[in-house]
Amino acid sequence: MKKVLLGIVGLGAVLTGCGTDLALVDPVKNLNVTGYSTNYQLTTDVRDQNGGTIAAGSDVICDNLSTRVAVDVSWTGGLQQLAIQFKGARTGAAKTVVTDDYGPVDYRGAGSYEYTLMPNMAPQSAKSGLGAQAIVVNPITNVNVKGYTYVRVQGYDVAGNASAISESVTQIPVVDCL
Repeated sequence: MKKVLLGIVGLGAVLTGCGTDLALVDPVKNLNVTGYSTNYQLTTDVRDQNGGTIAAGSDVICDNLSTRVAVDVSWTGGLQQLAIQFKGARTGAAKTVVTDDYGPVDYRGAGSYEYTLMPNMAPQSAKSGLGAQAIVVNPITNVNVKGYTYVRVQGYDVAGNASAISESVTQIPVVDCL
C-alpha cells in the first residue's frame, strides 16, 4: 500500500515538474445554445411541405447561397474550443465545425460564434476564429422550403475534455432562396 501511495505522489511530482497543474483544469459545464441568427430572414409567412407555417421574420439558411449563422451559447468553466454542429431534423445528417483555440481560456460564460455555410452544406430534413460580428440581414420573399436543421454545440476545456452536447430547442428552416 505504501508503494502505491508513493507511486501516486511520485506521479504528481512528475506532472508538476512538467508544468502541468491538474488543478487549473476547469471543465466546461452547463453549455447551452441560447439562440441563433442568420443573414437571411423571411419577409412573409411561408408554408413548408408539411403544411406548417414559418412566420415572417424567421431566420433561415439559404441552401443555395452562402449563409452566415451566428450561434449564441452560455457555459460555466473554462472554454478553450467550441464545436458547432448542424444536424438535419429528419435525416440525422450532420456537418461539424470546430472553432480555433481561443488562446487564453474563455471564462466569460457567454458568447456568439459565427460560421458561414457554403451552398448545399446545410443538413436538413427533406420530406420525400471565429468571433461574433454583426450579421447584416437580407430580407427574402420567395423561397422553397427544403427542411430543417438543429444547431448542436460541444465545448472543450484546456485539457481537451469535452462537455455534454447541447442542442437548440428550435429548428432552423433550410430553404432555397429564389
